[in-house]
Amino acid sequence: MQVDDSATVGDLKNQIKQTLGLMRPRLVYNGGLLDDQKTLCSYQIPNNSCIIVQEMYSIVCWVSDTINGVTLTAPYNLVVHRHNTFADLKYLLHKAYGIDMTNRKFYPKVEIPSFEPPDLCPLHRVKVDAGCPVYVSKI
Repeated sequence: MQVDDSATVGDLKNQIKQTLGLMRPRLVYNGGLLDDQKTLCSYQIPNNSCIIVQEMYSIVCWVSDTINGVTLTAPYNLVVHRHNTFADLKYLLHKAYGIDMTNRKFYPKVEIPSFEPPDLCPLHRVKVDAGCPVYVSKI
C-alpha cells in the first residue's frame, strides 16, 4: 500500500479499512503501537517497511463473584486481537475495570465448563472470536 509521507496513521487506517474491509485495524511498527493522530513521517519509517496490521474485535467477559452467598455475574467489554492470550485478558480486566484476577479462571466455552485454557494460550486457539463470551469465576 502506498501513502503520502504527510498522511496520518489514521489516514492509513482508513485506507486499510477500505481496501481490506477491516473494521478496527491496529497498526504496529517495530514493536510499538502507532498513534492515529501522528503522521507516518514522524515515526521515520523507511520506504518498503512492514507495518503489522492487527484486526481488533470486542468480546464480553462475564465475571462472577459470590458475595454473602449470592452469585452475581456482570459483563465487561474488552477490545482484543486474535493473538492476545488469557494472561492478556487478566491484565486488561484488572487495568480497565480494577478486577482482582488472582484465584480466577476462564471458561471460554459454556459447553466445556471443565476446560481452563493456560495463561499463554492465544484466543484464536480456543476459537474466541468477535462477540464470543468468555466466563470468569473464582477458584
